[in-house]
Amino acid sequence: MDTLDIIRNTIAGFCIEFVNNPYLCYTEHGQHALFYTKLYNNFPEDQRYTTWQRQKVCVIQKEYPTATNLGKPQRQHWDVVVLSVPPTNNYNGAEGYDYLKLLAGIEFGMNEAQAHLEDDIERLGHEKSNVIKGFIVHLYRLSDARQKFSGRDWSQNSKRIISPDQLAELTKMTSVEIYYGMADSTGKYESVVSHIKDGKMIEIK
Repeated sequence: MDTLDIIRNTIAGFCIEFVNNPYLCYTEHGQHALFYTKLYNNFPEDQRYTTWQRQKVCVIQKEYPTATNLGKPQRQHWDVVVLSVPPTNNYNGAEGYDYLKLLAGIEFGMNEAQAHLEDDIERLGHEKSNVIKGFIVHLYRLSDARQKFSGRDWSQNSKRIISPDQLAELTKMTSVEIYYGMADSTGKYESVVSHIKDGKMIEIK
């Protein structure tokens, strides 16, 4: 199994577990950490580390900086990345550990509006992103508006919820792949995981 397949399988498994157990982590940042652990454990032991300028570095990184500001006021950080191996540092002459080529960038959103998702698609697909393959994990955690399980949940009646079909439209002009996880304890929406790319949606669960 190649590295991108390991990443895809880990994302799919992560989303399925989220839908089945949406409260393992309180916040989206907790989801980042849990996913990082799962991805690290799914990498073969001999592929978890590489060497850059005689220093041992982990192939999987959290909060790795973007190569440029990508049209924003300043550089940002990717939620989770996987370095290209062997590592290369060929970004417009920039040097150092901060500019390594990225095989994959993975951005997360839990209960985020469409603008956040569109921004992630734009950044991952940017011609200067220095990312070979971009992935987005777009999650919803819904509970009853009258008595939410968590203050970070959205109501099942929220107008900000985007359907998988709407997400499919957003992927027609980009190589970025989206994994969609809906966890709705109210039953208004089907609790489902879908893989969306090239304008097409495949239901995983």
